Amino acid sequence: MSPKNRISTLLVADDDSVVRKLIGFQFERAGLYCSLFESGDHLLESINEDTHVCVLDLKMPGKSGIECLKSIKSNFPHIEVVILTYINQAAEAVETVKAGAFDYITKPFEPETLIASVRKAMRMSRKQKENLDLRNSLSEPSLNFNIIGESDAMARVNNLIAKVASSENTVLLTGESGTGKTLHAHAIHADSPRSQGPFIGVNCPSLPGELLESEMFGHEKGAFSGAVRRRLGRAELAHNGTLFLDEIGDMPLNLQAKLLTFIQEKTFYRLGGEKPLTSNTRIIAATNQNLKELIEKGQFREDLYFRLNVLPIFIPPLRDRASDIPFFIDYFMNQVADQNSESPPLVNSKVYEALKSRDWKGNIRELENAVTRAYTLRQNEKTLELSDFLLDGSAKKQSTHKSDPKASVSQSNELIGLSMAEVEKRIIAQTLKSYGNNKSEAASVLGISLKSIYNKIKKYGLNQ
Repeated sequence: MSPKNRISTLLVADDDSVVRKLIGFQFERAGLYCSLFESGDHLLESINEDTHVCVLDLKMPGKSGIECLKSIKSNFPHIEVVILTYINQAAEAVETVKAGAFDYITKPFEPETLIASVRKAMRMSRKQKENLDLRNSLSEPSLNFNIIGESDAMARVNNLIAKVASSENTVLLTGESGTGKTLHAHAIHADSPRSQGPFIGVNCPSLPGELLESEMFGHEKGAFSGAVRRRLGRAELAHNGTLFLDEIGDMPLNLQAKLLTFIQEKTFYRLGGEKPLTSNTRIIAATNQNLKELIEKGQFREDLYFRLNVLPIFIPPLRDRASDIPFFIDYFMNQVADQNSESPPLVNSKVYEALKSRDWKGNIRELENAVTRAYTLRQNEKTLELSDFLLDGSAKKQSTHKSDPKASVSQSNELIGLSMAEVEKRIIAQTLKSYGNNKSEAASVLGISLKSIYNKIKKYGLNQ
């Protein structure tokens, strides 16, 4: 199907013709095919069930961006909305997030920023649409609709999620990297009374302490060098919704104390602020670390652990739910086929059996990458064969070691005479490359924390 004949699932409304044309041009360059409208009213006339994302200017003649947002969310809950605003419209932008906007982008904006936000919104919308369709098809609405698989292990998780979703208590999701803890957090939020409110996530290892605190609780103008204007934190944006704290075990101790206060009293201070603020939000935290061991090492507060561990849910690794692997293969294959506007190929039964017996150290995330690579590089457009998965990076590496032992010796000799820092840099760089720059998988393979790999990437100046 040619780009011109594709159904546009991305709609853009902005009354400024220059901005509108610029967005259309940049989206087309990025492979995003959109329909452009000069007003929100015209956009609403063209919206339908196949729409995934709408980009709306906040101020437009006729219906404003927030009015369009409310109408869209009321009639098409799966559609994600990105709002375009100016700096002096910060308060109104926050209102749009509280009303269900996926994100807001401040004008003037870098095209890459808008494109990245829209791509994330696209992925979220597809999942929401699939979830809604599946939920509507179930005779028992209490069943959780976000989680793939029929194994006994996942049946237990589904039952727990169904029970905890209606609660206001904190939830602690534990499990290895790549098991889908973020997806499970979304599932809890989607089945909760807060489902119409925002779901706001914070990746704890991605930022150093002071910046992470600003990300969490915001800052006032002049709070630190570079704080040229007030910034609203994720806790504030999550008002009447859910705040998801990913990899909570990597949160600095001083920030853990402030988080504890926030959980207990629902109050917080922006960095540099003197006025206490409140936010009615539910906390869901996740970690792939053993928090009890971190407590013994003095790296995690015991009182915070007890506050977070009210409703614990362990997400089993993929090796303990191998019977679910065929479901994932089909799901990921159909997903990438849909993204390419193609019909999915048939899957050879040998693929299912072989992949069920493999030890997926990167869990579901690693399996998704393997299916995507195999689909993209398959030899036959109509079928997906087991041989297509030999193109997977890890399989290549295993094959090299088996067929040519001299290759390993040669690679080892290249390291002779190098400093330990240079050796570490090369190993990290090669591991990141082998796993498609997926930092979580690389960290898991190297046996280090996600926070550590971020620090080493920064230390060695590796491309992120």
